[in-house]
Amino acid sequence: MKKISGRKAFTILFAGQTVSQLGTNMTSFALVIWVYTQKNQVMASSFLTVCSMIPYLLVSLVGGAVVDHTNKKKVILICDSVAALCSFALLSCYQSGILEFWMLCTANIISGFMNAFQNPASQVAVSLLIKPEDYVRVGGIQSVVGSAVGILTPVLAAGLLSFGGLGLVILVDLGTFLFAFITLLLFVRIPDVRKETRITSFREILGSIREAFSFLQENQGICLLLFMYSVLEFLGAMSFDSMYSPLLLARTGNQEMAVGIVSAFMAAGCMAASLLLAFRKQPEKKLPVMYFGSFLCLAGIALFGMGRTIPQWCVIAFAGCFGSPIYATYQTVLLREKVSVAMQGRIFSLQGMITGMLSPLGYLAGAFLADRIFEPFMQRNGKIQAFFSRLVGTGNGSGMGLLFVAAGISGILLLSILSRNPKIKEL
Repeated sequence: MKKISGRKAFTILFAGQTVSQLGTNMTSFALVIWVYTQKNQVMASSFLTVCSMIPYLLVSLVGGAVVDHTNKKKVILICDSVAALCSFALLSCYQSGILEFWMLCTANIISGFMNAFQNPASQVAVSLLIKPEDYVRVGGIQSVVGSAVGILTPVLAAGLLSFGGLGLVILVDLGTFLFAFITLLLFVRIPDVRKETRITSFREILGSIREAFSFLQENQGICLLLFMYSVLEFLGAMSFDSMYSPLLLARTGNQEMAVGIVSAFMAAGCMAASLLLAFRKQPEKKLPVMYFGSFLCLAGIALFGMGRTIPQWCVIAFAGCFGSPIYATYQTVLLREKVSVAMQGRIFSLQGMITGMLSPLGYLAGAFLADRIFEPFMQRNGKIQAFFSRLVGTGNGSGMGLLFVAAGISGILLLSILSRNPKIKEL
């Protein structure tokens, strides 16, 4: 059977992987619900996430190094197959009535290891299958479909759970895997750009990782781009990502409807930007567009902390989230264009490791600062509090609002400094 390459191959690969990802997300969602109903503990559900995150962080750079020296198609097929075997084992245990919590943890640990190899392989495969002039359009399409999958996952998973239980959800997941596996195996040809010297020992893998850090030392613009990405990830996790719901509840007297309305405008902003990227012609100068998206995100964080009414928060959330896909897409495009395909696996793995480490740290830091410092500070009377109250108001949530303002302004100042760096301008 003739295999397809180029843009058509990417379309087939992307369709198959999207369907498979939907199935995987539904299973993850259903397992969290199942674990909570069995254990009646939030910690048990959270521990599942930890079990998949830690292995990913431990072997992420190793995974990127291996991917850079291995056939990307084989890596994706092997990782998908291992994940499917885990799902099949869980389904068998569930049907036999012997499914235990430790089995789920084991499956998530294996899944975390596989993701450390599959994620960079999928990223590099995109670079190999599409032309540079299509990078932005593809990034927009990926963002649109990712948003749709995020919306569909809880709806479909909840429906399948209520209709046929956990077993039906896992069975559907296996069906989505089969679809993705067959389409990739039979119809997609990913160019093989392996080096002549294959990795055969752990020493060579370590050497490949050292090569990646040497590359970053020699290409300081790429290093600064990753640092900029790290700052945005941490500030976003510390403020908006972890606390927009608590802030809205505190400022509106626990009106849950306010959270739902603002969340809808957030999703609308992401979707609107993603559609714009998917259909807009790629500009020659990408850094200014990336900065535009970054400043929108950071300004949105600061202004969200100053919001007082639901209409204000809706407008701010739409604008801030409009910038998120723009920044993320153009940052990825710059990495695709400025990093050779032979090195991309390691660089994308490093980027994923940054996200994996900084997001939970940001959540913890934000919670600590809000509960122990900013909220108590704004509840006291004083000239400084009176000054800040003009920005964020008074009462419950004003401390969280001040934290948002501090995070947004700090990010804008740091981004303004970094954007003037000559190494960044060389990009």
